[in-house]
Amino acid sequence: MGSNPGRVAIAWVAARGAIPIIGPKSVVQLEDNLAAADVRFTDQQLSQLNAAGSPSLGFPHDLLNQASTRQSLAGGQLEQLDAPKRSVA
Repeated sequence: MGSNPGRVAIAWVAARGAIPIIGPKSVVQLEDNLAAADVRFTDQQLSQLNAAGSPSLGFPHDLLNQASTRQSLAGGQLEQLDAPKRSVA
């Protein structure tokens, strides 16, 4: 790819539709961070980065995300609770 990990990370965040927040401590770091705008990914590279950036959350997330567990934790009154604005799963 011909880039460093910092540039790749910043470019990947931007490719996912988010605005990367950078925190350079010097002009050299700022220039390096801004160079991420020139990083281009192939579809395969994006797939690999997305797979690496989406680890399985495992226990306890999987247990707590089950409908039966949420119903039990809500004392059987889950339908009376306000649903989150966006999915947390």
